[in-house]
Amino acid sequence: MKHLNLTFLVFIITFFSACSFKQPLNLNEINSISLNKNIVVSGIPQTYQTPISVGIGVGGMVSSHVGVGINTFFNPRFSNNEDLRLQDSFYKNGIQIASLIENEFTFQMKNDELFKNRFVSFGSDYVIYLFVPKYSLQNATFSSKAQIKMTIELKVLDENNKIIYEDKKDNILFSEDFIFDEIQILQSKEALEKASNLAIRQVVTRLILQMKKN
Repeated sequence: MKHLNLTFLVFIITFFSACSFKQPLNLNEINSISLNKNIVVSGIPQTYQTPISVGIGVGGMVSSHVGVGINTFFNPRFSNNEDLRLQDSFYKNGIQIASLIENEFTFQMKNDELFKNRFVSFGSDYVIYLFVPKYSLQNATFSSKAQIKMTIELKVLDENNKIIYEDKKDNILFSEDFIFDEIQILQSKEALEKASNLAIRQVVTRLILQMKKN
């Protein structure tokens, strides 16, 4: 039993170590830090896979006492229409997600008490890279209101292009954030830009706060 408990403990530690995004970041060693302006935004997938498995069973009787059954489980795929419409709205309105993120991240770093004297445009010791793996349109429950959900990954590289810190955050959707109808976000440039900035502002705030904690 003692051996099993030890094995289980090692497994848990290994699992959480493998899943952790954050590494220690010694801010005392950072004299200057900048943002790489080549922010990559992933495209919206055409379809998405439901987390619910559907089972199909085929069975037959070999004899009056013996039965044979074959079960197949699969996850159906559905068209990602809502998010594709959101992506199309960004293109039609000429809104660049990368530019919105760059502006917000730069603004917050320049106004942060800890980073404002270290954040520079170029020639820094450390460089921050940002990547958006996913963004989507989230509808409020029992309402036509909607909000943008966005995930941003952050990596800090040193002069040797070694990753010294990485993290990933998304925005928490509060009820007060749902200020536009879905149709407004999809058809109005002003609403789309405001909803995007609302989501980006919160994600960037969470990323910078976590950097200072580590």
